[in-house]
Amino acid sequence: MKKTAAKKKTVPVKRVLYLVGEGTGETITKIARAALAQFNRENAEVKTFFLVTDEHYISRIIKQASEDDALVAFSIVQPDLRDYLIKEADKRGIKAIDVIGSFIVQLSIFLKEKPLEIPGRQYILDEDYFRRIEAINFSVKHDDGKLPNGLKHADLVLVGLSRTGKTPLSTYLANLGWKVANVPIHPNMEPPEELFQVDQRKIFALVINVESLVKLREARLKQLGLQAHAKYADPVQVSDEIEWCDDFFKQNPRWKVVDVSTRAIEEVAAGIISAYQKKKK
Repeated sequence: MKKTAAKKKTVPVKRVLYLVGEGTGETITKIARAALAQFNRENAEVKTFFLVTDEHYISRIIKQASEDDALVAFSIVQPDLRDYLIKEADKRGIKAIDVIGSFIVQLSIFLKEKPLEIPGRQYILDEDYFRRIEAINFSVKHDDGKLPNGLKHADLVLVGLSRTGKTPLSTYLANLGWKVANVPIHPNMEPPEELFQVDQRKIFALVINVESLVKLREARLKQLGLQAHAKYADPVQVSDEIEWCDDFFKQNPRWKVVDVSTRAIEEVAAGIISAYQKKKK
């Protein structure tokens, strides 16, 4: 009897999406995130290019997009740059979507007013802008346990082992207007007394699984040009630290424990904000 060859499982091809913007990219990132939520994110890779202000940079981006066979979504309000990007994309046969341009055109027609065409105008010197700048400055000054006396002024306090993502998460939340301080903890290090004197509802304890933390620490060692198998990234050592960390957090039951293993920073941040707002209510 003839054996039938087993069918090979088809692996979906990962498609690439380019996000291009003149400013910080916050607007287009939010729009793309909302749209991608309707699809399987495992099939999409997102590459971002922000603070795009000249044609040379656009040429490089579109050339790379052509090599990746990517879809380009852009938010550029300066007419010359916008037209140049569209022209370059057409030249290379790349699909480019003007995310907010068509909406601006329709608003212009509806309001019978010519758009100002100022990049990032929504962030110009308003109350929200100053709040975000104040939050960013605060988070920089109170990063990695610095100035513990300032913990009482923080909106949120993040605690966790080394390489659990405290700094990038603090920075992301600060860009949303939250004053965030972060405090590193370790079995051989005494936490600052101020940590236990602030409103415990605003403290969020970051946890992570062994595999993820080992990979993050190995990457850090490689970045520093050190041996990847140093004690800092040793699985046994990391496991012991995580076990100690779990016990330490149990001693502080009012802290909200947040698992950051393999989760996107946006997802973790959204969860923290939601949990904090519920606590305050």
